[in-house]
Amino acid sequence: MKLNALIMAGGEGKRFWPLSKKSNPKQFLSLVGEKSLIRQTVDRILPLIPIERIFVVTGDIYADLTLEHLPELPIENLILEPDGKNTAPCIAYSSLKINKINEDSLTVVLPADHVIGDDQEFRNALSFAANVADTKLDNGQYPLITLGVTPTAPQTGYGYIKTDIELLSSDNYSAYKVDKFTEKPDIETALSFLNQGGYYWNSGIFIWKNSSIISAFRDIIPAWQSSFDEISNNLGQLSEKDSVSKFYDTLTPGSIDKLILEHSENTLVIPINFPWSDVGSWSALDEYLRKEDSENVIRGRVVSIDSSNCLVYGTEKLIALVGVEGLVVVESEDSILVLNKEKSQDVKKVVEEINKKEK
Repeated sequence: MKLNALIMAGGEGKRFWPLSKKSNPKQFLSLVGEKSLIRQTVDRILPLIPIERIFVVTGDIYADLTLEHLPELPIENLILEPDGKNTAPCIAYSSLKINKINEDSLTVVLPADHVIGDDQEFRNALSFAANVADTKLDNGQYPLITLGVTPTAPQTGYGYIKTDIELLSSDNYSAYKVDKFTEKPDIETALSFLNQGGYYWNSGIFIWKNSSIISAFRDIIPAWQSSFDEISNNLGQLSEKDSVSKFYDTLTPGSIDKLILEHSENTLVIPINFPWSDVGSWSALDEYLRKEDSENVIRGRVVSIDSSNCLVYGTEKLIALVGVEGLVVVESEDSILVLNKEKSQDVKKVVEEINKKEK
């Protein structure tokens, strides 16, 4: 069974301002290591999936930038959305397109901007997941699989997945039926999940047969049926763009988890326990990079005196810290951010305020 990859790369990464901007969002930044996050994502899966079966879905405005970072990507494997409406629409459209090119194949769907601490173990997990995705369940249907990250703390910024009975296993991995999904809980609930066990962070990484996810869309959201038919009939033609735009114009944004996986009896979760982060904020990046609580995580020219537990990203200017702790300091070519790490989620509000003033 052939395995494809669909990399979702359409986000604007507002929480990583001032380095991430609409013209050059998070997935194209080198936040961890020397390569951009999207380049690392592709390199991570290339030993398992050849470039001709790797697809990237993004917005029109990022087409050239995507090819700049991935020059070997076949141009026909670049899938362009007319608008960003969360993961369900982009997966729906991309699945129809991939299924036409590589019929009756499997696809791993993954964000372009995650970091993973063990590339080989990640590929091992994907290989096991692909075997499970190609195995029929007792009801005669194929599963829809998500990877669940073993939690290391009571995080409130992640969704959680509760496992049910174990269905399949290997020496290193097991696949479980999903009992329930819980959207980002409060700290008390997250702590109870950690104490109970059997709960995993929702990684946003999925594996399934293209035909299975397409069938799930048709069964669970029958209102999309006519649009699916129209898009399928126009794939590869000049009319494809118009049919996709028409579909997107009618949509309310929604995630694949909320719209499909929570409503399917075929959803399975495979727990993983290697280092992973969605690096969804400056504080999340700090947690991933940090080895000791007191140290400063530094990139660029920095002088630190009596300062601790800070994350500092500099580009050109010398940055000096004196007598501070728990800060994020980021310098870009035209902006400087000074942030209490506990307020990392509020960076998005800064971007929104800047956009208001620029109108």
